[in-house]
Amino acid sequence: MSGRLALGSRILGAAGRIAADRIDEARGAALPRTPEQLARPEVLNALLRHGAPPDSPALPAVVSARLPGIEFESSNCRNFLVELSFDADADAHAAAPPPKRVYAKIPCAALATRAFAHAVGFWQTEVAFCQRIAAHVPIRVPRVHAALHRGARFVLLLENVSELPGVRLFVNRDMAAGTTPERARLCLETFATLHAAFWNLDAAQRERLLPMRLHPFLAPGARERNRALNAAAIGPAHRAVPEIFTARHAALCRLAIGKWDALLERWYAGPLTLIHGDSHLANCFEYAAPDGPRMGMLDFQGVQWCHGIRDVQYFLIDSLESALLAECEGELIRAYVEALARSGVTLDLGEARERYRALAFQTLMVAVVSLGLGALPERADTLRTVLARTVAAIDRLEFAEWLERL
Repeated sequence: MSGRLALGSRILGAAGRIAADRIDEARGAALPRTPEQLARPEVLNALLRHGAPPDSPALPAVVSARLPGIEFESSNCRNFLVELSFDADADAHAAAPPPKRVYAKIPCAALATRAFAHAVGFWQTEVAFCQRIAAHVPIRVPRVHAALHRGARFVLLLENVSELPGVRLFVNRDMAAGTTPERARLCLETFATLHAAFWNLDAAQRERLLPMRLHPFLAPGARERNRALNAAAIGPAHRAVPEIFTARHAALCRLAIGKWDALLERWYAGPLTLIHGDSHLANCFEYAAPDGPRMGMLDFQGVQWCHGIRDVQYFLIDSLESALLAECEGELIRAYVEALARSGVTLDLGEARERYRALAFQTLMVAVVSLGLGALPERADTLRTVLARTVAAIDRLEFAEWLERL
């Protein structure tokens, strides 16, 4: 009960903050709410001046901006391109040509989704990643031109990675269609490179990079909020798709909620590293490199400190057809362990498999909450596909037997 009250209180507080932002907007003190408000030279120049991460190269002054009408799908944001023209004299003296287009992210228009996303902290987390960490990760991520969070609004101005040579972007329907083991190995190599760079930092180092108050499970109050959120979604998800999320699976989820503290203790036992946290195919992109294709990553709303295998199981379970994954799951887990070793990190294969099994429940509950509560609207067919894959994984990995012994 306390968890539900706390969650409800945070959502109400977020709704109040959204209303306060409209008052600030009338006074000219709020971040832009719409693409039209953002795509003005004076607004863009202020964002670039105040929101550029430390040590990032400064862009010349924007003299004109245009919305080409290109938007991208997202569960809780408006993602769109902005065309820019810069001061010609400053452009001529720049070390590198400034971008012709930037990729912009602002909150979506739907009030309920905005309140939920702000209450949970998705946007605060991504802004913190862009300000503090993005420039220092050893994998390809969009360059950050500006990142700001104020009230219940945020703005990100990022590199438009669709202009990279040989790039291929993926969307949710690509994830639902299912990827190949070969592409999965490319992603696992990227995960291992990211994880190895932050493997087993001490608590003070982690706090400087990404403070614990932003952790989706371990921040103050987050434990009970997540317990309440997950518990509230079980019944509606079962009623929505009883043929996929059966009464047996609903009962298993309720048993896991009853063991929530023990689950958290197991999930977040060290060694911890920086993980993407929402590492499905649609948050990855393929690009050309001198030694062949590689994978980069987008959308760091779920970034957190956890065991690296969390990114592995989330990607594999969501992004590969269940029958195909059943054939190559062990081989792909081994491929991740070997990729870590090439980056200087030793992970026991048996421990990796055990962590993979334990963390599979997180992947299931993301799908259950999305479908059961509709807090993060997605295409219904994609959600059904992902839920079916996560249920199949829970059964295949015998999570119920593992949970009984916890």
